[in-house]
Amino acid sequence: MVATVNDKNTRRLEKRLAFVAAQMRIQAATSTFDGTETPENLCYLARCKHDDYGTGYRIIFTRDTGMHSSGWFKNPDYERCMHLSLSPHATHFGHGVTGSIPWNEPESGVEGLWVVALFGEHARLAWRESPKTRAGKELEVVHWRVFCDEHWQPILPRKEVYSKDFTERGWKSFSELGIAIGSPLRP
Repeated sequence: MVATVNDKNTRRLEKRLAFVAAQMRIQAATSTFDGTETPENLCYLARCKHDDYGTGYRIIFTRDTGMHSSGWFKNPDYERCMHLSLSPHATHFGHGVTGSIPWNEPESGVEGLWVVALFGEHARLAWRESPKTRAGKELEVVHWRVFCDEHWQPILPRKEVYSKDFTERGWKSFSELGIAIGSPLRP
């Protein structure tokens, strides 16, 4: 089969995204993010951010921790994840060189290409999540998460996030304790 111009453009784009993704994975591995706005976390987030003018996306790729221990998710399998945040870049969106590839198709568009570039063979384990905050909705952010074990190896969690089947005896979520979570990770 002879490749079409779009096939060549897609392969060229995939190669470039793979290069950028490799650099982003290295930056993400330098620390973890627990959702608090400490100076260290803000520096980490800045290192993990990339504005990709070719695709029109702002990408943030981090390793997140504390989703169970903070009291957010009841199932401890959801304690840590590799977290990809994608949003259209406000000032340059639409000026990219993506050819006829749709930008916001989770599986077939540029969004899907970023998911595969960053998660690789583990993209099949990725969980897509819509924005929960007003700011996230205004920026059209989408979140992709691949949950990991304590050694940062991707896993398919057992059951769902609010299952207490594997929760430690006596553990209570913030909602059960009546405490507001002061974190951008709150649901």
